[in-house]
Amino acid sequence: MIISKPQRKTIFSLTIFTIVCGFGSIYFLRQILDDAEGTWRYIMLGILVLTTSILLSKLLFGYKVIKISHDLVHIYFPFRFFKTTQEIKNLGAWQETKVMTNKTEFRQLKLVFLNKGYVKLSNQENSNYDKVYKYIKRKAPKKEVRD
Repeated sequence: MIISKPQRKTIFSLTIFTIVCGFGSIYFLRQILDDAEGTWRYIMLGILVLTTSILLSKLLFGYKVIKISHDLVHIYFPFRFFKTTQEIKNLGAWQETKVMTNKTEFRQLKLVFLNKGYVKLSNQENSNYDKVYKYIKRKAPKKEVRD
């Protein structure tokens, strides 16, 4: 059984950055309530609140656990209360995208199913990426989409 879920370092860094942005927005809100001088405080508050809400939604709604075994792909989104099981034969297409960034390679695997949407995995955010890639490449080689 292959289990792929977000890496701890990714969750940790996103959580720390969300907390810093949240405290920054609270700080600027208190500054505005104490002394309403300066438009730049309103702009900073807006930017920080927007950043905090985007990061929080990424953390909560982007968290997914993928389990692959016996030609079944179990996809579980715990914060969306959504769980689905797909068979490998229901895989419509899959594609791996590679991008070179600052001397490291970013790889993303997109699995598109015939009846229920798609799921994306990346080597920097998800654990066991290589195992998932090798399994999909071995089980569904004809469904690969090339660039």
